[in-house]
Amino acid sequence: MENTFYFITVFSKYDDRGPHNMRCWGFYDNFNDADQAIRGNFTDMWETIYDFAVVEEYFPGISGYNFNRWFYKYNIEQDIYEPIDEPNELKHYCSFSIG
Repeated sequence: MENTFYFITVFSKYDDRGPHNMRCWGFYDNFNDADQAIRGNFTDMWETIYDFAVVEEYFPGISGYNFNRWFYKYNIEQDIYEPIDEPNELKHYCSFSIG
């Protein structure tokens, strides 16, 4: 079975043209570690401006599209990101982390 990688990207807001102020924070070789890093706001990914995050699953090689992704929204009271449904405005958008 081919290895998969889970890229974490944060962004400040989004509209029908896509996400704004994106930053790819890093990647893991398994979903659980990526999910835990986002939910726990590891290394302060929020940085007071990145209210949203996404984990994208990629296979090695040249790839411009991914098949699985998970979205999160920052909860300031609890200092965590919480899972959310994929925003309708971003359904047409692909490849947050890899250009």
